[in-house]
Amino acid sequence: MTEVNTKQSLLGKIWKLRPQDPELNIFQNIMKNRGIEGTENVDSYLNPNYKKGFHNPFLMKDMDKAIERLNRAIEKKERIVIFGDYDVDGISGTAVLYNALTLCGANLSYRLPHRLHDGYGLNIKFIDEFKDLGVKVLITVDCGISCREQINQASHFGIDVIITDHHTIPEQIPERAYAILHPKQSDCPYPFKGLTGAGVAYKLASALITARFDGPERDKLLFQLLDLASLGTVADIGPLLDENRIIVKYGLEAMQNSAWPGLQLLMESAGMKTEDKPNVSDIGFKIGPRINAAGRIDHPYFALQMLLHKGDYLEGRQKAAYLEKLNQERQQMVQKALEEAELKFAEKPANQKIFIAWSPGWHVGILGLICSRFVERHNMPTIILQEHAEHLVASFRSTENFNAVDALNHVKDLLDHYGGHAQAAGFSIKKANLPAFNEAIFNYAADALETHKFEQQLAIDAELEKSDINDNFLRLLSQMEPYGVGNEKPIFIVRNIIPEDLKAVGKEQNHLHFHANTGKGRISSIAFKMGRFLPELANYKNVDLAFHLDKNVFNGREHIQFQVLDIVPAS
Repeated sequence: MTEVNTKQSLLGKIWKLRPQDPELNIFQNIMKNRGIEGTENVDSYLNPNYKKGFHNPFLMKDMDKAIERLNRAIEKKERIVIFGDYDVDGISGTAVLYNALTLCGANLSYRLPHRLHDGYGLNIKFIDEFKDLGVKVLITVDCGISCREQINQASHFGIDVIITDHHTIPEQIPERAYAILHPKQSDCPYPFKGLTGAGVAYKLASALITARFDGPERDKLLFQLLDLASLGTVADIGPLLDENRIIVKYGLEAMQNSAWPGLQLLMESAGMKTEDKPNVSDIGFKIGPRINAAGRIDHPYFALQMLLHKGDYLEGRQKAAYLEKLNQERQQMVQKALEEAELKFAEKPANQKIFIAWSPGWHVGILGLICSRFVERHNMPTIILQEHAEHLVASFRSTENFNAVDALNHVKDLLDHYGGHAQAAGFSIKKANLPAFNEAIFNYAADALETHKFEQQLAIDAELEKSDINDNFLRLLSQMEPYGVGNEKPIFIVRNIIPEDLKAVGKEQNHLHFHANTGKGRISSIAFKMGRFLPELANYKNVDLAFHLDKNVFNGREHIQFQVLDIVPAS
C-alpha cells in the first residue's frame, strides 16, 4: 500500500492507499482488493441468496450421526440438555437449538456456566448432575472441543455428547464424543470454515428441521431462527463472508419482525425503533452488550431467559430492564478499570512489545473488554488478568501480526488451561508461575515483533473526487452491506475540505460535528470520540478527511453524511 498523508493526522495514524488498477472504476477496485472478481463472484457477493446460498448442512462431518441420534432421542422422549457458553455466541446459539428442538417436540432443558464460579466450558460438576438427572444426550454450543476429560466422563456415564464448536482444535480431541460438528476439523469437507458457535448451532438446527419438516413450513422455521444466529455471528466477530454474510443479511431482515417476543422486548429496551431496519451496529453496540453483561458480571441465564421469553409482557419488560441495569454497571466497571490500567501502561518499559497488567479489583467478566480497548488504543498485544485465590484468570487480545494462541502454546507448560483464536484467547495460571510466564512471554514477543513498529495505520480503499460523492455512489455501496470483519466498510479520503460550524456534541461533549464544505455543497460530518480536537481543528482552513460514506435519515429525509475517522491539515 502507498502512504498518502505527508502530515501528522489528528489521531497519529499513517494513511495507506490500497492498490488501485487504473483500468478499473472505484467500485471495481474495492471489489478486487477484497478478492472478489468476475461477474459471477461479484453478483453472488452483492446478491447473496437465502435459499440457494447456504451449503447443505449434511456436508459437515458427523452431521448425519448427530441428526440420527437426536431423532431417536426425540421419538423416545429421552432427556436432552443443551450446554452453551456464557457469551453472546453461546447464548444465542443455545437459543437457536432450544427453539429448534422444542419445535420438534424434544424433552429438553439447558445449562450455562457461571463465568466466575464454573469457568469456561464443561466441568465435571455438570457431568455428574446430568448423570443424576438421567440425561441421554448432551449438546454443547460454542464449547466442548477442548473438554476431552469431561466428555469422556459423560460417555462413561452413558451420555452421548454432540459437540458444536468453532474454537481452536486441540492436539487431543474428545474422542469419545458421539459426534463432533466443527467445520475446521482437518477431515471435515464442509466448504465454509468461518462459522461462529451460533452459526454451527444454526447448521445443526437446519439439518434437524430439514429432516423433520417440508416445504413452506420448513423454510419459515429456518428463516425465523436467523435473527438469533446473527447475534452470535456479529458479536463473536465472525467474518461476514460466505454463509456468515447470508446469516447476518437475512437475520437482520428477520429481526425487523422477529418471531421471538423476548428479542423484540430486548430491542425495545435497547432503544431500537420498530420502524427502523436493524443493522450490524445495533447488534454490536445495543443488543450484544446487554446479552453479554449478564454473563460478564452476573449469570448468563438472565440473557438466555430473555431471548427465550414468550410469556407475560410485563415480566418480559422486567427481564429487559434487569439486563439494562447490568449493562450500565458493566460500563462503569470498565471505565474505572481502564483508568487504572492506563496508569500501569504509562509505567511499562518503552521497549516492551506486549502489555500485561492485573488487579484483584478487576472483575473477570470485563477483562476481555479492557484488552480490546488497549489493543485499539495502543496497537499492542495485551494480557489483562484478575487475581483469584492462588490463581489468575486472563484475557489475551492481540494485533493482526501476533498470534495469541501460538504465544500461549510457547508457554503452555506454565498454564493450567488456555484456548481461543489468533486474536482473542484466554487462560488461567497459578500465581507462582506468573514471574516465569512474564519473562517467557516478554522474550517471545520481543523476538516475534522485533522489527515491528507499533504505528497505527488506516487502510484507505479509494481517494474520491468531490464529484464522486453522490446518492448514486452511496446506493451502489449499500449493496455491500452488511459490513463487519472480513467485509469492512470502505474507507475513503477526500482532500481540501473546509470544516464549518464546528461544535462538540454528545452527552460528554466528546464527539465532533461539523459541515464539510466541498465547494459543491456542505455535507454533515460526525467524528466520534474526537471532540477533544475542536480547538486544534478550528485553526485549520482546509483539511483532508478519511471517512465512511453514510446515509443519515432525519425527519423522514435522507442525506449523505461523512463518518469521519481521521483528519489531516491539507498540504
